[in-house]
Amino acid sequence: LHYPLRRQRQMCIRDRENIDEYDPLNIIDKYGSDALRYTLLTSSTPGLDMNLDPRRLEGARNFTNKIWQAARFVLSNLQSPISNLQPETLNLQLPDQWILSRLKRLIENVTRLFETYQYGEAGRQINDFLWGEYCDWYIEASKVRLYGDEADRDAPLAVLLHVLERALRLLHPFMPFVTEAIWQALPEGVREGETLMLAPWPELDEALLDPEAEERAEDRMELMMDLIRGIRNSRAEYNVTPGKRVPALIAAGDDEAWLAGQRALLCSLAKLDEAQLVIERTLEPPEQVASVVVGDVVCYLPLAGLVDLEAERERLAKNLEEIEGRIVHSEGLLAGEFAQKAPAHIVQRERDKLAELQVERDNLKERLATLA
Repeated sequence: LHYPLRRQRQMCIRDRENIDEYDPLNIIDKYGSDALRYTLLTSSTPGLDMNLDPRRLEGARNFTNKIWQAARFVLSNLQSPISNLQPETLNLQLPDQWILSRLKRLIENVTRLFETYQYGEAGRQINDFLWGEYCDWYIEASKVRLYGDEADRDAPLAVLLHVLERALRLLHPFMPFVTEAIWQALPEGVREGETLMLAPWPELDEALLDPEAEERAEDRMELMMDLIRGIRNSRAEYNVTPGKRVPALIAAGDDEAWLAGQRALLCSLAKLDEAQLVIERTLEPPEQVASVVVGDVVCYLPLAGLVDLEAERERLAKNLEEIEGRIVHSEGLLAGEFAQKAPAHIVQRERDKLAELQVERDNLKERLATLA
């Protein structure tokens, strides 16, 4: 008699807890109103109902923090007023041209998406630009000139401010509070008007770059980012200490001239030893190197400069022995009664695991051959 009543009471308590968890006021207390607004705008698809995923709320909150930290970095470098806030009148380098081109493309895309009511996609593209391009690449690239021996501060600071201000205007409909707070902290020569709410929608500034320069800058910067990613992956593969500077030889082909002008940026972002960085049109591949190939550009990382060769051989040999033992065990299972009696999906999972182990074994053998 009492079981149904007790069960109903437990369900009511659980439902009330779920309601409390998804109460908008509780979500705002935990994640912030901007994070909630951004999540609702970017998670929904027209015509479909979707559950509110806490992971999306966490991602939106992290995005808010990322923008805040980026703005703090830019404003902390304004130790004294810069004389020129107009990027088009300054000596722009490759990273400047690239980020301005990416901003122009973002304004085009977001304006088109807003006009067709695709707000979710517009918000995602703004996120990709601010986090993946402005924060992760341009800010890191700007540090080379902001903190270098021959500091050229005006150009990167003007571009940092220009791009941040325009991006805040695009993001304002999604995150009105944090964008307004940051915008109010920008120098008067950068922002227009008294409030971001009344600032005009950003328009394309054709004076910044011509189409040919845009395409060239994007192609070159994409090549350099791929090269840096490849070098970072090689460092991680050989467990190189994160702060260690390593030698590198780059056969750049037709890209030699402009790539040589980016030595400081390459050394900073890929942690290369500038004294041992060689960039030439063609190079004879040395022995015992890790190679990074991006298009027609090949970067050779001498392994002697990356790792202790003898210790690395021992480590790889030990890993290879362990992998081969697991392969023998997996092959034994698939050749015996296991393959006949186990459910089909379990047998397939074992086959997939065996295939992955065989690929890993081949990679280890290849790396050992490189060290021979």
